[in-house]
Amino acid sequence: MQENKDISYDYHGDIDFRVPFKSIKNEDIHFYLDVDTFVGKDTCGQNCNHCWFVNYEKVFSKSFGIQQGHDIYRKLTEQSFNVYPRYVDSFAHNGEFMDIYGPAHNREFRAGENKNETDTMAAGDAWTSGKPLLQKNYKELLDKAVNNGYGTISITFHGLVDDPEALLLSPHADYPIKGVFPGNKCIEVISRIQNYSSGNDHKASLRVNIGITVGTHNHTRSDLIKYCQLFNKLGVQTVRFNCFTDHGRRHPHLQLTQDQVADFYRDIRWIHDNVALNFQLGVSEDFGTSGIEILELPSHVGWCRAGRQLFAIIPATEESLVIDDIVHERIGQIVGCVNIFEPTFGYLTRFTDPLTGDTDYQVHFDSSAIEAFTQDRLSGIYKNGCFAGEILQMQNYDIPLVDKNRIDIIEV
Repeated sequence: MQENKDISYDYHGDIDFRVPFKSIKNEDIHFYLDVDTFVGKDTCGQNCNHCWFVNYEKVFSKSFGIQQGHDIYRKLTEQSFNVYPRYVDSFAHNGEFMDIYGPAHNREFRAGENKNETDTMAAGDAWTSGKPLLQKNYKELLDKAVNNGYGTISITFHGLVDDPEALLLSPHADYPIKGVFPGNKCIEVISRIQNYSSGNDHKASLRVNIGITVGTHNHTRSDLIKYCQLFNKLGVQTVRFNCFTDHGRRHPHLQLTQDQVADFYRDIRWIHDNVALNFQLGVSEDFGTSGIEILELPSHVGWCRAGRQLFAIIPATEESLVIDDIVHERIGQIVGCVNIFEPTFGYLTRFTDPLTGDTDYQVHFDSSAIEAFTQDRLSGIYKNGCFAGEILQMQNYDIPLVDKNRIDIIEV
């Protein structure tokens, strides 16, 4: 039995589903604030075919604006909500978001029965495709991360491993998801970050977290072991697996079955028990609950709190309305699943405080819709801890997709 670190998991609360929503306090509610969803040359530099920001009309090329986005973040934080600003790349626009939001995180990571924060949570976590760090000014970008309180760089790795000892990958042309940052270039970026950490004037050592999307193209035990061997050799600090979701309905053949998800959990347990890992292994909640018990994680893990304790706020067309004799502008939608942006559970408004004259923001939950959806989960209409896949297969949700021609012309 190997003495590896506890497997990390996503954490957005663990309040029992039977507790009335109205009794949940602000400090127990988490918002992903989708500040800016523009994909392309000035942000992530990619055009990933499976990206939710690319494929869903509801969030395609939307923004709250640089200043207003930060105002919303600040005001909701003052109201005791947990707010995670979300944009496609922390290094977008030469790191402007890091300057504005400081040492942000994109979610909570915990580990162990006591829900201990992982090392990622000790400082800011900068997420990136990796492409901005191939630019000539990558050292200046990393300087900016360090100066703004970041301690981790998180990159999604897209590649199929051939020979991990030789750092050899299969040809990128064979990788089934198009528009992604090539795995061999990701390896180059990891090297740049590590060289920067060993030689910078800040005496700052930046951690590297790797995310890997698992589908039918790379889900076998052999595939997973090769990834672990590769990143053992590369010296990263975290490897977190997430489950492929066919957001654009272009890759139905890559979606794992529930039996394959159970096999994945079994293989992760085997690897954790039998392979010496120099990094912390992590599992995203989007795999759901089929077979998760083999990992012996806390009982809430896998049962996503989206729609109760976790929501996304996405930009919406502004609309005026009057609430308690005060004119509000409806500027955002509140949605349950933070990946498919359904169901809708309320809205965000902007208004002028009549007492102070200051601009403020207010969350308006549709509590009855939230309770009805929770009852659907409790009654078994939704059977999986991650309900996104079930919603995508249902006929009662109209989820408009972006026309492929509009996606193909994105400049990268």
